[in-house]
Amino acid sequence: MRFWQFSILFSIMLLTGCSTIGQTPDVISHHKKWALQHGGILVDQRHQRLNQTCHRLAPACHDIVIDPHVLDSNNLAAYSWPNGELYVTRGMIDAASPDELASVVAHEIGHLIAHHNHSDATTMLLGQKHDVNPEIQSDALGCRILAACNISTTAMLHTLQKVKQSTPTHDPAHALLNQRILRLQSDMSNPFPN
Repeated sequence: MRFWQFSILFSIMLLTGCSTIGQTPDVISHHKKWALQHGGILVDQRHQRLNQTCHRLAPACHDIVIDPHVLDSNNLAAYSWPNGELYVTRGMIDAASPDELASVVAHEIGHLIAHHNHSDATTMLLGQKHDVNPEIQSDALGCRILAACNISTTAMLHTLQKVKQSTPTHDPAHALLNQRILRLQSDMSNPFPN
């Protein structure tokens, strides 16, 4: 193997191994089990697309470290863990435009920011009440991230509408999706102060 090929391979091994530094084997095992229960991890062109989206949002994420993964599931969903692991389903990636995928990742980064702050500082920053739903809070933080990266915040609205269409009306998430859509529409008609 040529030296440059070895260097690239070694760098990839180091970078992918870094995501588990500081995590206990129990946490790693729990996350692996959870991922298997949600379809397992898929590594294909979708993973590359998700990585590119994360890099696109990186300028607005400051000290948040993201470890992106694709779940092999048709559902339109995304999840994040406090350690920075971010999971987006194959179905979501396939259904989303580049800006819509950015809105999904930005929303999940919003959860990570809120968790990272461990206080009500995030809600106070946004001028919201302390009882704000975490999903609505992450939508607002995600929209700020999108705006900071010059991505239209309407992508978040379009994404939520797609998720709502794929969610059965009897599902409790359907009502929350309605609230989130209405809140975003209201916020878009009254833009965020700078």
